[in-house]
Amino acid sequence: MNQILIKKSILLEDNRRREIVRTIVRDIVSLIKNDGDGEYYLPMDVGSENDHYEFKNFPHNLVVELIITEDDEMNGYSLNAEMFREDDLMSITLNYNPNKKERLLYQIIGELNETVAHEIRHFDQYSKKMFDFDTEEEEEPVKYYTDPKELDAQVFGFKRLSKLTRKPFEEVVRNWFDTHEEFHQMNDKEVEFVVGKILDYKSNL
Repeated sequence: MNQILIKKSILLEDNRRREIVRTIVRDIVSLIKNDGDGEYYLPMDVGSENDHYEFKNFPHNLVVELIITEDDEMNGYSLNAEMFREDDLMSITLNYNPNKKERLLYQIIGELNETVAHEIRHFDQYSKKMFDFDTEEEEEPVKYYTDPKELDAQVFGFKRLSKLTRKPFEEVVRNWFDTHEEFHQMNDKEVEFVVGKILDYKSNL
């Protein structure tokens, strides 16, 4: 798919995928609030009779694996996600201090929106053959975060977070890299380079 079609596609999918992201985040938050620590499979563990999500114009029988771990020693929380495209599975891991749950919940909800939107974008990239998924994933951080499919998914996720929090796109991007050093493991110069690539990608949409 050429860059012009990719740009048009991301604008269309931004609107079409909002309901998917809202639904999944809502279900995850209900489990955080009411159940907490444990391993869950959505949508079944939020009362659905179906063992997978079915969304209009989304060609995946999506299952969300949610692993919540409570840790009294943590200062805040950590959130990570991974997609298993062959199994239509999104795996999300959340660790947080239960004594600070109420205070952390707003931040967790914001990041869940960004994370789920990011992974949903990867599913769309795969099904629409927007990028080559046959190559090995980059391990070096700068190369990983500036890979075209990662730039595309990051823009999609950060746009969702920007709209939700009503904060400028660049601000939410920079804040993520400032607060997630344990994930990206890049120095300040490398972060600035990656942020610039993300901003360039968005500006060219």
